[in-house]
Amino acid sequence: MKHKALFEDTILDSGELIKRAARGAIYNMGRIIAVFTLLITVAVTFTNITLSYELTEELISSVLLLLTSSYIIYFSLVDAGEKYGMESEEYCGAAKAYCTARSKIRGDMIEDLRAFCTEYAEREMNFRKKAALLSAALSEEELLRYNSGERFSGRIRHTLAKISGIKPMILTPTLLLGSERSSTRSELESPEKRKFPMLVLKLIPSTLCMLVTLSVILTAKEEMTSADILNGILKLSALPLVGFRGYASGYSYAKHSLADWLKTKTDILESFINKKEEKK
Repeated sequence: MKHKALFEDTILDSGELIKRAARGAIYNMGRIIAVFTLLITVAVTFTNITLSYELTEELISSVLLLLTSSYIIYFSLVDAGEKYGMESEEYCGAAKAYCTARSKIRGDMIEDLRAFCTEYAEREMNFRKKAALLSAALSEEELLRYNSGERFSGRIRHTLAKISGIKPMILTPTLLLGSERSSTRSELESPEKRKFPMLVLKLIPSTLCMLVTLSVILTAKEEMTSADILNGILKLSALPLVGFRGYASGYSYAKHSLADWLKTKTDILESFINKKEEKK
């Protein structure tokens, strides 16, 4: 039993060390990219550097191949970084609080929640209008006069027109109760309507990458010199940088943007629940 407990503790410690190392790498991503760039720069400093402005077949094929590789690497690592970001304390805490609030919403509350969403969106729109008026040193009375047809000078008229055009944000029960990527505007809208278009859109990047890779013809280079090797390293050096940046972007998106969005939805749902309880 003692050996089993020691083994389990070792596994847990190893997992924690891996997580700390990954977090450290993400937090220091800027430094890693800077050091990597410095090493590449040092490597090519002692060679003759020229820029090619001729659109040769070799240049075009190299650019297409590198762009395709960058595209695949970036979005693949964005997805990987996002999944890792969902394991962060910030996201897990926000997700747990959101699930607790969502579980309190029963089916018979949807009608009231729909009315609450409309009122909330209207109040939020009015707040943005007041904030914009305050920022422009204008008053609500001037906005009412503009809406009634009174003419103002050029700058003020342009500002008032912009403020008057502020629209309410879309807020629905589906948005609050669905996943963080829920895009339907109503809980009565079937996802089947959007299934085929979304599948086609997801296939477009893969199709483009396939066309590029199928058109590539590889031939071995003869009598490669050290300059050829450095030239190849320089061309490929952008790919790790793109990968690092993609992974960090995905991690930051999940840890901060998605977590903040879950907190916002949690606050709105709790506000609705508290309002219901007050009425009781």
